[in-house]
Amino acid sequence: MSPVSAALHRRPTAPSRPPGRRLRPHRAAVGAAVLLLVAAGFVVPRLLAPDRPATVCARDALQERALLDLQQFASWLRQYRVAGFVGEVGWPGGPAVGAADSARWNALAEQWFTAADRMRLPVAAWAAGPWPAGYPLAVDRAAPGSRALSIPGPQTSVLARHTGPLRGVSAADGTFGTSAADFSAADPGADGSAYGYEGAADDTYLAAQGVTLLRLSVSWERLQPVPMGPLAPAEVARLRDAVSAAQNHGLHVLLDLHGYGAFRAAPGRTLLLGSAQLPAGALADLWSRLIPALPPMYGYDLLNEPSRLAVKGQAAQLLWQAASQQAVDAIRRAGGTGVAVVGGYARMGPGDWGTAQPRPWIVDPRGRVAYDAHAYFDSDGSGRYASSYASELTRAQQSARQAPGCFGLDLFAPSSAVDRTLP
Repeated sequence: MSPVSAALHRRPTAPSRPPGRRLRPHRAAVGAAVLLLVAAGFVVPRLLAPDRPATVCARDALQERALLDLQQFASWLRQYRVAGFVGEVGWPGGPAVGAADSARWNALAEQWFTAADRMRLPVAAWAAGPWPAGYPLAVDRAAPGSRALSIPGPQTSVLARHTGPLRGVSAADGTFGTSAADFSAADPGADGSAYGYEGAADDTYLAAQGVTLLRLSVSWERLQPVPMGPLAPAEVARLRDAVSAAQNHGLHVLLDLHGYGAFRAAPGRTLLLGSAQLPAGALADLWSRLIPALPPMYGYDLLNEPSRLAVKGQAAQLLWQAASQQAVDAIRRAGGTGVAVVGGYARMGPGDWGTAQPRPWIVDPRGRVAYDAHAYFDSDGSGRYASSYASELTRAQQSARQAPGCFGLDLFAPSSAVDRTLP
């Protein structure tokens, strides 16, 4: 997500998914009813068996869609024996949406996290930072006039009930200011006013909230002002201190290169990954320099939502596969042993793995790769949440292929590769 507002999230609407596998009926009466419905031409929902408690139930069409998408991700991970990660999951809450909608979105997230727990899926919620008061996706925010995190959003009540193997937040302050019209590598803004990295006070606050994972967002332009050139020493020193402080508070750090594939070299001059000015190998060059300059850490998010590339369509997908493989290779050559978190080109909702992203592609001798999905529950998966829950529910009902029902948690069984990417 953009560090300034949710309005810059980019994924187009995903195609509808096939219905999930149904729970097996345990009573003859239920079986007869199912046969009657099939004969009448209805799509049969998953039915809750009273003597089978290992389920998660969708109470409406929005919850159903969210669980179907997560089920698709779980199935894809198991099919290819690879690990998954959710680097962003975001839903609105607080005064901007009202108490009633906050509760309904929280109820959806509660069901989603129940399934994610079964998958043993590392998850980072979007997002913590010094957000303006009206930003509805602020999981944790700072008080007015401060950058220090101190105010939990209503979303934290869900996170507190689902600790999982790794439960965390995306800390966005490191990329604040990058949407400003005058932001560029030549004028990256001042630390402490335009942006800042989370420090000891923030880490103390987050650890007290039960957070175990910090997805720490950084800007390519601030760290390496000239592609393929040296790192900025003062910026790297600040980042090193932030990583060390988080680790000293017991947090696992995932470094998130939050840039989408665009590099703003100067006002009015944006370079796109895959162009002559920003070749695919530039991403690998950056990571090869960052690894020895920073403490060892849990992992590296190669490039957040790589959607702004020099080419489009199938060519862009192939470009991203090559660039991400080069980046993983560079990380390993530089001595990085953490998890390499890899997003998909353009569309990377949980349900897009297996459709927009048909197969895994990274070869890693350490076997420590996790494929990253970003989950937002509005109709286009954008995270804008421009409509009320009721309006989003109406859209979901119109496109639903079956009635809401219950999923057996076996549908969300973890991949055999999950242990390779946990601390």
